[in-house]
Amino acid sequence: MTEHRRALSGDWYTDPSIFAEELDRVFAHTWQLVGHAGQLTRAGDFLTAAIGDQGVAVIRQADGSLHAMYNVCQHRGHELLVGDAGSAQSITCPYHAWTYDLDGRLLFARGEQVGDLCVPAVRLEEMAGFLWVNLDDDAASLAETLPGVEDELLAVAPNATGRTLTHRRTRRFDANWKIAVENYNECYHCPNVHKAFTQGVVTPGSYRITSRGQAIRHSAEAPTDTAYAFAEGGQPYEAFFVFPVSSIQCYPGEVLNTFRWVPLAVDSTLLIREWWFDTDTPTDEQAELIDLDWRTTVTEDFDLMDSVQRGMRSRGYTPGPLIERPDGIATVHSEDTVPHLHDLVLTALGHR
Repeated sequence: MTEHRRALSGDWYTDPSIFAEELDRVFAHTWQLVGHAGQLTRAGDFLTAAIGDQGVAVIRQADGSLHAMYNVCQHRGHELLVGDAGSAQSITCPYHAWTYDLDGRLLFARGEQVGDLCVPAVRLEEMAGFLWVNLDDDAASLAETLPGVEDELLAVAPNATGRTLTHRRTRRFDANWKIAVENYNECYHCPNVHKAFTQGVVTPGSYRITSRGQAIRHSAEAPTDTAYAFAEGGQPYEAFFVFPVSSIQCYPGEVLNTFRWVPLAVDSTLLIREWWFDTDTPTDEQAELIDLDWRTTVTEDFDLMDSVQRGMRSRGYTPGPLIERPDGIATVHSEDTVPHLHDLVLTALGHR
């Protein structure tokens, strides 16, 4: 009889102390997607993002470079930049009107001489136009962490660097972040749940998911009759998930889109779903695709994840066997990437 590895026990998804440890030992030491350079075209343009429970901001400088820093006033802790994005020639804290330059240096403290202050910087790197930050100054570079991923992404989306944010949708759901990324990284449930995806976006028999360090790559081909007008049969579908909570997808027809998951509590997560085209307003055809994806594939997962979270609290739950293939490459009939995700979490928390 084959010996199956088993899923994690329920406390990994319900214990607040484990969640707090993950914020400190996973989210504070990994590369996470925050946006795209195409959002920041002029000096003073900024975007904000959450890295675990930490707020960061990325700002275009006067010399054209990009700078990332913690989004917090050095006076009494108010967020410096409010909202997802905007533009400013300098940064004035909304609380007590202390003013900072775009690189975080304090310029004005209401006329008081308080010494030299600067908002702590955060590491920022770019990959095919997409912007990533890491709170750990000593972490390996993005290229070292994700060898080959940029070239693979550009092979299917050659103009990725020229894209901009065209549409964003968000939704909070009542499940642990690991439930969300496990669900995303296995298509074992796809034939049963995601009919629109498996009949219109990908051919189920072509679907493969390969684990490679902190990256997980999804690959498939479009069916002959696709669900939207951008693609032709046989065109590639590729997705590049980066542990712990980021993924860049390229639907057939070079349709770039991303997933970001923000952990809010042990049983609460925010999904940020974004689409990257050539302009900041979608065409009717693009809007139709965005709406179809949200109404089907994305929304179909919310109730599933909420149900799994409730199940993790059940006294009747015993972690079941995981379905794996000998070659470790997942299909729509296996879930090989789930134990890989478990290993990444266990290693980060010192259990491996």
